[in-house]
Amino acid sequence: MAIFVGTHVNKVDRKERVSVPAEFRAWLGKPPNFFAFPSLLNSGVECCTAEVLETFGQKHQGIDLFISEERDNIADLIYASCHSMTIDQDGRVVLPEKLKSHAGLEGKAVFVGKGETFQIWEPSKHEQYQIRARERSEADRLTLRQRPQMPGQSSDVLENGT
Repeated sequence: MAIFVGTHVNKVDRKERVSVPAEFRAWLGKPPNFFAFPSLLNSGVECCTAEVLETFGQKHQGIDLFISEERDNIADLIYASCHSMTIDQDGRVVLPEKLKSHAGLEGKAVFVGKGETFQIWEPSKHEQYQIRARERSEADRLTLRQRPQMPGQSSDVLENGT
């Protein structure tokens, strides 16, 4: 299985092409291709191999095919919005307008490794997302613990869980 790591900023040229990082292309097989769809969680574009998309589909096989609203939502938001992306001989792809619009891409795109997947972002939006993610991560380290109670003291004390 592919492992995408790192953050790479590349220019979007006048013909709307952007170079996929060589490190990412190495994981995408021959010919190199991937699937891309608008993220359901943020303004990034989700990108994955056929293997990852197939595994995702297998996890949802138990959902009723024609009578499940959940399955219909998955199909519409992921499969129907998904684009098959083929990388040209120079390592570039042309991003469909819907994906560019979702991400707000213009002059540059940042490719963000996410392990078995990667995302494409507008650089400043990704930077802001990363700041918020770091803040959420730091806040999540706070936990509630009970301490021995002193006279006149509340038993629930907020502590840093690190």
